[in-house]
Amino acid sequence: MYLIINWEEFLQHHWQKQPVFLKKAISDFINPVSPEELEKLVIEKPLESQLIQRRHGKCQLVHQSFNGYASLGQRNWSLRVEAIHHWHRAAEEFLSLFRVFPDWVKEALTVFFSVPGGGISPQTKPSDLLVIQGGAARF
Repeated sequence: MYLIINWEEFLQHHWQKQPVFLKKAISDFINPVSPEELEKLVIEKPLESQLIQRRHGKCQLVHQSFNGYASLGQRNWSLRVEAIHHWHRAAEEFLSLFRVFPDWVKEALTVFFSVPGGGISPQTKPSDLLVIQGGAARF
């Protein structure tokens, strides 16, 4: 797996200037973390995670401990997991693809797993955000 990006052009025209969508920017993409691996990690490791449910058309943070996917149903929720690269080797290797960025950009690889109807709320603070769409429908 490697990035197919003209870094000079990206840094000059987009980085910290405007959003950009780069379709198929990673060659031979392989999702570094499967949904099953993510579920197991969140249950077994002290990872920072949040459960987000869509209720009445709005995404809301759910304040409860995560006990696995089975109790959540098949619609209208997402799981957000931060700094997974500290616990999962493939995620750490994936993050190394982005070594051109400053360290502060790569300090916490956040992974989302979402079922149909799930989603995330918009970012509430301005930040540089690099989103990679993995093996799923459009997020």
